[in-house]
Amino acid sequence: MAVQDQKRKLIIDAAVKRFQRYGLAKTTMEEIARDLDISKGSLYYYFADKDSIYVAAIEQIVNTVFEDISAFTKTTSSMKAVQERYQMLKEKVLSDYHFLFGIHEWISDRPSSLMRQVSDLVEQSEIQFLSQWIEKGQALGEVSKEHDPGKVAMILAGTLFGNWVVWCKRQGNELDLQNREKLQEYMQLENTLLNIFFRGLR
Repeated sequence: MAVQDQKRKLIIDAAVKRFQRYGLAKTTMEEIARDLDISKGSLYYYFADKDSIYVAAIEQIVNTVFEDISAFTKTTSSMKAVQERYQMLKEKVLSDYHFLFGIHEWISDRPSSLMRQVSDLVEQSEIQFLSQWIEKGQALGEVSKEHDPGKVAMILAGTLFGNWVVWCKRQGNELDLQNREKLQEYMQLENTLLNIFFRGLR
């Protein structure tokens, strides 16, 4: 890893820790710089503003998950194993990084442009993975080859996101992703949706 890339990663990691403790809105560039013992000017050399660091943090998390699940999908011979891995990783991300993803804004009727940018980033990564998963199913004979993996992946990604938004809205003021029982309740619901969806692709 190049020196410049290493410094970017250090900044992102420090920002994530501060976002986790104080939230995105209450974190400043000056505080992130202080945590790293560098000048604010040095921070601006790598990132234009706090929003840029935020998007880079989301991208880093998403890429890490995508690399993991993609590698697993290539080597496994079980569609069910891919589903279990995917849901395990998703539950971990929602549990560990829910503070980063602006869940309450995602489910609002008018999310900010920043949240839409993050939502699009996550969606495109998910579509890419789901397409690979469907192609794997076709190779294993568990998904009919009459289906276009890219188009089906877009439909499935939209279905999963819609299911997530509806579930979150039903929680109302009680939405708390640190509540393990509640989060597992959602994951079980998603598991049922995936089972039904993939049965329809045979």
